[in-house]
Amino acid sequence: MIVLEANRPLGDADHQYYNDLMRRFKQDPKHVQYVMDLWGKPITAAGAQSLDGKCAYVLLRLAGDIGQMQANESVAAVRDIVAKDTPPPGLKVYVSGAAPLASDTVGIANSSLNNITIVTIFLIIAMLLLVYRSIVTLFVPLAGVLFEMLVAKGVIATLGHLGYIELSSFAVNIVVALTLGAGTDYGIFLIGRYHEARHDGEGREQAFYTAYKSVTPVILGSGLTIAGACYCLTFARLNYFHTMGPAVAISMLFTIAAALTLGPAFLTVGSLFGLFDPKSKAKAHLYRRIGTSVVRWPVPILVASTAAVMLGAIFVPTYRQNYDDRQYQPHDSPANLGFQAADRHFPKSKLFSEMLMIESDHDLRNSGDFISLDRAAKALERLPGVAMVQSITRPMGRALEHATIPYLFTTQGSGSGQQLPFTQQQNANTQEQAEITNHTVAVLRKEITFFQTMSDEMHKTVLTMVDMQQVTDELRSNLANLEDFFRPMRSYFYWEKHCFDIPVCYAFRSLFESIDGLDKMADDIKDAVASLEVIDKTLPQIITQLKLTADDSEALASLLVSTYGQSSLQSTQTDQTFDDQINVGLDFDQARSDDFFYIPHEGFDNEDVKTGMQLLMSPDGKAARIIVTHEGDANGPEGVQHVEQFPTAITVALKETSLAGSKVYIGGSGATNKDIKQYAASDLLIVAIAAFVLIFLIMLFLTRSLMAALVIPLTVAFSYAGAFGLSILVWQHLIGLPLHWLILPLTFIILVAVGSDYNLLLILRVKEELHAGIHTGLIRALGSTGGVVTSAGLVFAFTMLAMLTSDLRTIGQVGSTVCIGLLLDTLIVRSFVVPAILRILGPWFWWPTLVRSRPLPQPQTT
Repeated sequence: MIVLEANRPLGDADHQYYNDLMRRFKQDPKHVQYVMDLWGKPITAAGAQSLDGKCAYVLLRLAGDIGQMQANESVAAVRDIVAKDTPPPGLKVYVSGAAPLASDTVGIANSSLNNITIVTIFLIIAMLLLVYRSIVTLFVPLAGVLFEMLVAKGVIATLGHLGYIELSSFAVNIVVALTLGAGTDYGIFLIGRYHEARHDGEGREQAFYTAYKSVTPVILGSGLTIAGACYCLTFARLNYFHTMGPAVAISMLFTIAAALTLGPAFLTVGSLFGLFDPKSKAKAHLYRRIGTSVVRWPVPILVASTAAVMLGAIFVPTYRQNYDDRQYQPHDSPANLGFQAADRHFPKSKLFSEMLMIESDHDLRNSGDFISLDRAAKALERLPGVAMVQSITRPMGRALEHATIPYLFTTQGSGSGQQLPFTQQQNANTQEQAEITNHTVAVLRKEITFFQTMSDEMHKTVLTMVDMQQVTDELRSNLANLEDFFRPMRSYFYWEKHCFDIPVCYAFRSLFESIDGLDKMADDIKDAVASLEVIDKTLPQIITQLKLTADDSEALASLLVSTYGQSSLQSTQTDQTFDDQINVGLDFDQARSDDFFYIPHEGFDNEDVKTGMQLLMSPDGKAARIIVTHEGDANGPEGVQHVEQFPTAITVALKETSLAGSKVYIGGSGATNKDIKQYAASDLLIVAIAAFVLIFLIMLFLTRSLMAALVIPLTVAFSYAGAFGLSILVWQHLIGLPLHWLILPLTFIILVAVGSDYNLLLILRVKEELHAGIHTGLIRALGSTGGVVTSAGLVFAFTMLAMLTSDLRTIGQVGSTVCIGLLLDTLIVRSFVVPAILRILGPWFWWPTLVRSRPLPQPQTT
């Protein structure tokens, strides 16, 4: 993740810088495979920016798996891109997240390796000087161990470079510590046995052979035990363990070879000049007294020593696994600075979100499947320990506004409310139209009455006119006869020029003209009668049509009144329900409730929805992302508990939906820690069984005793319980830093393997002394090996303690836990527990080998 933090609210200049940064990331596909640009999109910006507006982040998908070389190169490339451009004043940019955290872990471990090596060497020199008080004597173990470490590191580095084995920062650190510690131990064993032989009066050459013969089985058994037990880590599935097995095994093989060749060679050459002879007399009184006490009171000593170990074991039930790698790096590491910046503005686990993916066999970009996706998101959000869920249906981590069925009602109600005034005006117009229509009907009824009267009168008129026509025709006929009689005289009246001046002439002339006019009138009356008859026939038809029109108008008026009533009732109901329709959607938006989530089909044409689908869905639409933010610590045990709920919750939520049977994938910090927890437990079981079987077989071959082969690894495992409990006390309860989850499986294998060699040395030495009887042999073995084993154990313990100088606290926890275990095994288990068990079991300890409790009596000579 890229974290942007400002000492003020982020502004336009910061956005411009951010956009340029995104552009440069997209120009480097070799290292940056995908950029989830949430802050650059309006629909998702709020989910990627803090509430105070001073911090934002962007997700990057880098090339390579986390912790591997390609991923580390990608982290370096991203940091280089960020470093090349100066941000605006007041803005700081951090490269953080799981991949940068892993990259920093590797860098810190590698940079601390030289410090660990130097401190370890100085501790070895100091311890050897305390033991031998001779610079020359410490040359045998020191020269050999330095040589074998250089050779082993070179060979391992070459094999790793050529790809024959995998390496990790933990593997390299453990190789250095184990090589220095075990190699020094083997040198101490050889020198210690050589000094013992010299104290017993043997010559230098004979003492060398005695030491070599006695120590070789111990070195072989111890070295093969460590190499074999650590190689069993290759059976593990986690790379943390898998990469450690071959490297440690190879280094231990070189350590064995050097211990059996180079060390003895130095001893041989130096013994020729007496350089390695003991400087003081043997001092074995303390361990002889311990052996005597064990022989006399084996049960009380066993109980007391066991109780001492159990004092540490009582803290084991308080063990709290921790998966947060941030706590084991320096606070000023680059990744930690980014986490600290994010924690100042976001919830604690914002940068450790879980990424879920739901994959189906069909395109999910439809309303129905979005309902199913939102159902899955809601199921996750309601789980305990989940702070926020971001998905295509809730890109900003909360219910999407205006995406519910109630809001659709609001939209419809809003439309109805806007249309209501127009509907009410139309209702008023309808009412007015009904009144006008009723008035028209009344007028039509009056017109029908008038037309009916007119029709009746017209019919009478027609009858009168018909009678008039007959009278006129008769008059016309009679006048025609009169005209015919006076026709000769008529011509005179028209020929006389002065007829107008003669009254009689003019009167007759007017009479004849009136007869002509009467004739014309008769023709006109005939035409009028014909027209009146047409009118008389038409008026009843008009009256009939007017009656039909009045009836239709009356029906129309009734329909308008009915329509007005219904429309008025609807308008009244709309007016009454309008506020409810508006408020129900607004109330759902205000409550941020998405119980009725729905995006209509046209919603997929929205640009914001399209942007969300680009970020949170696959290009083919068949897969959808869901981002889950933890509430609390995502890297603690509670984070694992949160993730364990996710599969069941999603499966139940999608049951009987359109996405039933879809594949669900979960990734992220909590999911990774969940897998680590499961694999670490199974890997520890597998590796522990394999290591115990291997150690048992090696011990059985060297001791020829089933019981001894069982006691050696079991007592070391028992001492580990006390050591691990004390480590919990120191780190978890006193320092306040819980043990990293890696500590338990890793230190268990190392301690079981390393701790076995001290018990093996004691048991093999007891076996050499059995000719004197079990009790005496035990006392002699403790007396002769006590100082040597104690010295070797202390050197090895402080060698592992040197790992505390690493800036990576995980390595320090490994070293301190192994140190505590070696001290318990050296000072208590090897000195008291194993001898007490051996004493209590007696001859049965060596079964099936037959051993007498007392030595055979020597024959008397006479």
